[in-house]
Amino acid sequence: MRLHGDEDKLYGDKAYADNEKKEQFEAKGGSWCIARKATPGQVLTDTDKKWNRRMSRIRSKGEHPFRIVKHLWGYAKVRYRGILKNACQLFTLFALANIFLVRRKLLKLQP
Repeated sequence: MRLHGDEDKLYGDKAYADNEKKEQFEAKGGSWCIARKATPGQVLTDTDKKWNRRMSRIRSKGEHPFRIVKHLWGYAKVRYRGILKNACQLFTLFALANIFLVRRKLLKLQP
């Protein structure tokens, strides 16, 4: 996991759960919102399950544009055309995906 240093909250699934990284991030004043993982041979407590559910609701807002770009529009494999061209194409695709997510709200605004 790479961070640029300006993060104040960090969301992710349980694959990113790491106590050492958590302590380092919280020592810098950040809020660690990674899903909690059960230890081997144990089950998650109800409190941890509620925490994971709350965090996944927030994290899913950032995951939806990826679903649209990859699954609806079939952009799963990138063809290298140069860093600038690829970046421009991805910025455009994600801007359109965000518009696609709010399309119903935009249609309601029409007279």
